Amino acid sequence: MAGIDVSDKDPFAHADDEPKDNISFFGFIFRAAYRYIRIGVIMYLFIALIYYFVFGGSILDYINI
Repeated sequence: MAGIDVSDKDPFAHADDEPKDNISFFGFIFRAAYRYIRIGVIMYLFIALIYYFVFGGSILDYINI
């Protein structure tokens, strides 16, 4: 494994460089929301699948709309 390059002693030497992924505030919020909504959907599907195999029905059967 290669060691960390510590030849550059000034940690702020490249502070003025543009970020690699320059996104807006809305883009940041959208990415965060997308990430957590996606995780929630995956977890719901996983739990619903377990519920279906254990109890033999859907979680949505108990919602009277």
